[in-house]
Parts: sequence; structure tokens; C-alpha cells
Amino acid sequence: MRRLVLASANAHKLHELAAMFAAAGLAIEVKAARELGPAPTIVEDMDSFVDHAALKARGIAGWLAQQGEDPATLVLADDSGVCVDALDGRPGVHSAVFAGPEADDAANNARLLAELADRGLDRSPAHYVCVLALRRVDGAPMQLPAATRHAAGADLTLFTAQWHGEIRRERAGAGGFGYDPYFWIGATTAASLSPAEKNAQSHRGLAVRALVEGLAGLD
Repeated sequence: MRRLVLASANAHKLHELAAMFAAAGLAIEVKAARELGPAPTIVEDMDSFVDHAALKARGIAGWLAQQGEDPATLVLADDSGVCVDALDGRPGVHSAVFAGPEADDAANNARLLAELADRGLDRSPAHYVCVLALRRVDGAPMQLPAATRHAAGADLTLFTAQWHGEIRRERAGAGGFGYDPYFWIGATTAASLSPAEKNAQSHRGLAVRALVEGLAGLD
């Protein structure tokens, strides 16, 4: 069984990824980096989702190599967030820390809603972005189907997707995480969808499906 290490401490992302691999019948063991030791903190000080994902994938892969991890182990880094038109694309790459370095979902959402209110708005077009960066521990190039990848250096393969909707100050739904209770798609929110419904249309679901397609043909 091939091992894939997720360069994230977000339990929601770990569970979503493991569930989608299992549903696709892929024999891949998913681990969080922190399960394998004191993983380094990767400082996310870049200006794009792609740069952050690449930074995390390379950083965790390098650390695992130093720990003697199997060179063929895969590292997957995710960078995602919501971009709100009325806020000139913010919070964007700062979505997880919009209200500060120690902010939780409630604080981030509160700041987002306050900024809309300050502009006299109760809603704005918005979209979620997800970038997945995949790398072998040893950095060797991977032969993945060209139709499912975007090259970003010989050591990385990127899978990207967007989910378009609307941020409203009205809350609905008890599921999901992050900004999901305020992210509306038509008459419902991301937080009102079942996990299966969310995975079928979300930014992360689309990116992971492209990843699964690629991994299915990986030797």
C-alpha cells in the first residue's frame, strides 16, 4: 500500500481525502504529517495559493526525507480559501487567519461579515479556490495523465479547482467548516450539503477527483 502524507493538521481535510480515496478504491494510506513526528511549521508568507501549496509540499517532503521516509511516499499539500468580489478577492490566501494568527472559524466569519456590513452589503459574489500540490519525498517526477495536471516544476504536480457562489450575511446549515455556513450556492449553503453532495461539487472535491484520476494510473 502506498502512503500519502497530508501536509496539514486540518482533521476535516484529512477525513475528506481519506473518504474520497476509499470511495475510489485506491489502496493509499493517508497520514497527517504530525502523525509521523514533530513536523516543521511551514511559514505561509507567499501571495498565491499555488505558492503556498508548493511551499508546504516541498517543506514536508524535505523533512520526511531527513526522517528516512520511503522515497516513493507521496506528500500532498492543500491551499484553499474563499475570494470575495466585494472585498477585492480577500480573504484569499489569508482565509484561515483572516481575523488573526490564532483565529477560529467563528472569528474569521465575524470579520468577513463585518467587512460586508461596513460596505453596506448583505451579499457578494465569491468563489472558493483549492490548489493541491503533489510531490514524491525524493522529488522524482511522476508520470501522471497530462489531462489532469498542471506542471509547476519537475518535482510537483498541481491540481486546481474553483467553486463559485455567493457570500451572504445570512447563515444556514450545521455541516462543513470554515466559511461554509455563509457560502451560498443557489438556495442552499455549503454547510447544508451532505458530505457526498459537497464532494460532488466543491473546489476540493473537484481537485481531489482530478488527483484520484491521476493516482489511479500511477505506477
